[in-house]
Amino acid sequence: MGRADVAVKIWLNDNERFADLFNGTIFGGEKIILPDELEDLDRETDILITDKKGKSRDLRRHRDLVKRWRKKVDLAVLACENQNRIHYAMPVRGMFQDGLFYTDQIRDLWRQRKTRKGNKETSYYGNLRAGTKHLTAEEYLSRFVKTDKIYPILNLIFYYDLKEWDGAVELYDMFQLNAELREEKLLKKFVPNYHINLVDAGNIGDLKNFHSDLQQIFGMLKYRSEKEKLQDYILENREYFENVDVETYQAVREFLHSEGMLKDMGNAVKKEEKINMCKALEDLYSDGVEAGRKEGREEGRVQGIKALVETCRDLGASKENTVSQLMTRFVMQQDLAVKNVDQYW
Repeated sequence: MGRADVAVKIWLNDNERFADLFNGTIFGGEKIILPDELEDLDRETDILITDKKGKSRDLRRHRDLVKRWRKKVDLAVLACENQNRIHYAMPVRGMFQDGLFYTDQIRDLWRQRKTRKGNKETSYYGNLRAGTKHLTAEEYLSRFVKTDKIYPILNLIFYYDLKEWDGAVELYDMFQLNAELREEKLLKKFVPNYHINLVDAGNIGDLKNFHSDLQQIFGMLKYRSEKEKLQDYILENREYFENVDVETYQAVREFLHSEGMLKDMGNAVKKEEKINMCKALEDLYSDGVEAGRKEGREEGRVQGIKALVETCRDLGASKENTVSQLMTRFVMQQDLAVKNVDQYW
């Protein structure tokens, strides 16, 4: 797992954000899942597959985030896969991971049935049916008793790269079929489809469906490719961005692909402390300007001009504003300032 995935995983693992992500995406903003109803689960699924020749191989899959949702009784397992790149086979990958997870539940039920003592039964997935009985031949063959139940899994794909998702969102999208055959009733009846629940973080429709700081962050991501609008949005939401927690700050660095702009504050501040993102951006701007002003002679002056132009560009300043900065700080005519902006922008 890369550093970007780790930062985003830590940020989303917060129960309030996790619940809000599902509520805003699946339930239209209604608060169906509550943070205190969530419990962390093991993210590893590991099973052995045996072929006809008796050879076994290990299948292990690692999910980014998995939580059990308890509401009076166990209702579902919630999973979230983080993607910083488009995966063009995601429907098949998601279907395979879900299949492994259901297989793991069935295996666990069977293992617990073999090792139970008395009528008291407990499992990694929750409470199992109490009582014992003789197994039928069909149940023994299935390794699953007729009255056994497993928990459904609800999986989100959280995609956060700059490029808008242009991959398949369901299994049918991956088939080589013409439109006429795709709509055939026989196909839909006998070939099951699989749909992924995609969250394209930079292209969220209704931000009001989210009630945590997901609303501010998703709103910010809409302007990742428009520096001036991004800067304006952060300033308009100054009350929030002046007091972000460390986990949010680290995740934002990855969302904006701004590792070179925003400093890594992970080890510089304590987890409970807040970071002023607005000030971080302003300090960076000031440092760039000061570096340009302190450059000495002609060679240094050129480097200073270039540094100032690049800093203004990266922070979302307009070309007109950058020209004005050059004219003031390097005492040059407007036409020369325009030429320098065009050269180094």
